Amino acid sequence: MKKTIFFLLLLLGYLLPNAQEKSKTIRAGLFISFFLDSAFDVSGNYQLAHAFPRQAITSLEYYEGAVMAIDSINQIGKSATLEVFDVSSKQGNIEQLLKRGKFDSLDIMFVYGGPPEYTALASISKSKNIPLVSASYPNDAGIRGSPMVYIANPKINSHLQIITNQINSRWHDANIIWFKRSDPGDDRLQDIFRELIKQSLIAQRPKYIELGKTFSAEEILKAIDSTKINVLLAGSLDNAFAVNFAKAISLYEKKGIIHVIGMPNWDGLKELQSTSYAGIPIYYTSGMSPATDNKWAIEFDKKMKEETGINSSTSALKGFELTFYFLNILAKYGTIKIDNSADKPFKVFNNLDFRAIKWSQETQVPDYFENKRIYFIRRLNGVESTQ
Repeated sequence: MKKTIFFLLLLLGYLLPNAQEKSKTIRAGLFISFFLDSAFDVSGNYQLAHAFPRQAITSLEYYEGAVMAIDSINQIGKSATLEVFDVSSKQGNIEQLLKRGKFDSLDIMFVYGGPPEYTALASISKSKNIPLVSASYPNDAGIRGSPMVYIANPKINSHLQIITNQINSRWHDANIIWFKRSDPGDDRLQDIFRELIKQSLIAQRPKYIELGKTFSAEEILKAIDSTKINVLLAGSLDNAFAVNFAKAISLYEKKGIIHVIGMPNWDGLKELQSTSYAGIPIYYTSGMSPATDNKWAIEFDKKMKEETGINSSTSALKGFELTFYFLNILAKYGTIKIDNSADKPFKVFNNLDFRAIKWSQETQVPDYFENKRIYFIRRLNGVESTQ
């Protein structure tokens, strides 16, 4: 990890050049938040010693995966470079990058994060005809007429549909409780879930409980029915809410009657992988499978340990897969084609299923492409498995 952090801090120009000059080099841009500006004091001294900004750990892991993909692509005779922009820094400000003409030198963009950077980059993708891969944000943010945008993390509606299906098949008569904050975003999630529940065959209709910005474990635990199975849903995409919710559940003694379902953001939250939650089945949806027995995943994990000294993560796997997949297709066709069965070798860990989305039948082009492949993941006693 120290080696990785030192290397990253030296980068700050964020350019990984190809080892040798080749024709048809693909120039990829990664737009991601490392929060490095906040790690330096006013004199320019790094304040965190050998540590890295905690809120940027998953970003660093994604970055590591993307770098390894670039190396792999160059090793198989193709040519690619990766320029990295820390959008949380002054240097990575998208408006300033646009004025400096940075986008004119890119063949494809990857964004690991959400608005406002995602929406700004989607607009640039549309105006400059540069493919944009949204790696993590489970929403289209209202973009339309953007056929160069590829949403890799399925939209929240699709995630909630999978969750509803799982409840219907596994726990249709359980005590189902949806918890949320008093928040417009949480309200929207609940509205979508309510509508999906109405269309399902679930016998026991869920209860809906609104929690304050700060809530006690008692507010959650008192809703649990000790005589039956309880399915507790954390209806928010807020990371702090997710951690506090899981901490409250961990205090309940009869863990055998509890199943906790989180939102897609639970995928990369390190705090939720603590041994404190052993014995509690925690579920979440993801556009990626843990793929623990996948040959690519095994080799990737081995290489990750050699390069960084740490185990691979979902974020790192995602960084590798999306970079490898899209850059290989771009190298082959000069454009993005995602419906050719001959390109299956470019798929690494997962069966990506990008489909054209049109919000109006009258539109001539897709509004964007969305990956519709969603996995229902269970984490129990430190082991993740696809359900």
